This record gives sequence, C-alpha cells and structure tokens, in this order.
Amino acid sequence: MSDHQQMTKTTPKDFIAATLGGLFAPGLTIFMIVMLFLGIQYKMGETDPAPLADKAVRERVQPFGVSLAVDPNVVKVEFTGEQVYNEVCAGCHASGALGSPKFKENADWGKRIGQGYETLLSHAIKGFNKMPARGGDPDLTDMEVARGVVYMTNAAGANFQAMLKKEVEPTAAELANGQSVYAENCASCHNTGMTGAQKLTDAQAWIPLIKEGKDYLYNAAINGSFGGPAKGGNLKLSDADTKLAVDYMVAQAKSAIDATSKAKAK
Repeated sequence: MSDHQQMTKTTPKDFIAATLGGLFAPGLTIFMIVMLFLGIQYKMGETDPAPLADKAVRERVQPFGVSLAVDPNVVKVEFTGEQVYNEVCAGCHASGALGSPKFKENADWGKRIGQGYETLLSHAIKGFNKMPARGGDPDLTDMEVARGVVYMTNAAGANFQAMLKKEVEPTAAELANGQSVYAENCASCHNTGMTGAQKLTDAQAWIPLIKEGKDYLYNAAINGSFGGPAKGGNLKLSDADTKLAVDYMVAQAKSAIDATSKAKAK
C-alpha cells in the first residue's frame, strides 16, 4: 500500500460553494454599512423631535386664562347714567331678560318705583334675585350705579335724583379711640398684610371695600370676613369699639386712595 492518501478531486459545485462562503462575510459588512448610511440620511431629513416635545409640554402646562395688564396711571372717568345703561344694564333691561323690568315700560317699573329710590339703589349695588351686584360690573362706583338707576327709573315715570346716603363722619376723638383699638387688635395683620389682610396703606385693596359702605365693613369686622377672625380675634371687644377701629381704618385708607389719585394726576 502507498504511504500517500489520494486527494479528493474538487468539483465545480464545491468551488462555487467555497467562493460564495468566502464572500458572505464581506458582503454582510458592506450591506450593514450601506444601511447605516441610508439611515443617517433619512434622519437628517426629519424634524428635530426636541422642539416638538418642548412645544407639547408648554401647551400642556399653559394657564387656562390670560392676564391682561391694566395701566394704573389711567385716570378713571365716571359714566353718566345713560352710559351706565348702555354699557352695563341694557344687556338685560333692553329686552326684559331674566325677568328684569324693560326699559321705558312703565308697567314693569311701577311697583318697583313705589319701593323707593333707596331700596332700588340698594338692590342694584348689592344684587337682587337674578340681577348681579352692580349689574355684573364690579368696577362701577356707587354713584355710577345710582346714575344708572335714576336714568332707567326716570325714563319710566319716576322723578329721582342720583345721590348717595351720606355716612356720618367720625369725630377726631372717635378716630383717636379707633386708632387705639386698631393698634391693640388689628395692627399686627393690617400693618403688614399678614394672613392676607388688607394693608392699611394699600389703596387698591381698599377701593372695592369702601365701595360697599360702612355698614358692610362694620358687619364684616364684627362677624369675621375676608378670611379674618371676628373682632380681630378679640371676642371681648364690643361692637362699638370694633366700629371705631373700622372708622379709623377707612379714614386711613381714604387718605391713601386720595394720595394715590393725586400722584397719578401729576
């Protein structure tokens, strides 16, 4: 026997299989490179998702309302009775909506006029039945509301004059006593605005409260309101002394309001 083994003859089929096997790995590498290149080009044509995501977040957390700035330096010009009616009251009174007396309809106004001017003015300022306070415009002053009431009632046969019930001004002695009561019971919050109290010198905070009148403020101070305790937290304080403190605060607030108005006018 021979020491050499006879080698198997290579067929064309074996040659083709070997060639394809050798080309598989390089071909796969080239294919992956091409796909990576095409993927990069595709991404370059897409919109950057970061700004879109940021926009979506901003839209999701945006406030429901938009605050409109009002120029505090603009001096308020009060409406005439006719302007009050056209701007505020006509929405209901022109058509008689919500059961309101229709403008110039004497039959609608007869019984109401019979109640007297003071009653009608009180209803208009504070609200009555379906009618909101001040016709739904909290910026109207008492006098503007009075003018609107007179304009409508006189058009239906009344003979009223726009006037406000004059509040009795406290004497100097009463203001001095009120200051003492204020210092002992109210100053800790109203001097600083602590617990949300209206600072004594904050004109803007006091304007809507003074519009309500002294009786309203007396009641609020005695019984507790605006988040504050009754009688400033001192339940032993008499109603009379509480009213003196209110008189003092109102006097100080009015001085602050006057000073602010003069500063704006300048």
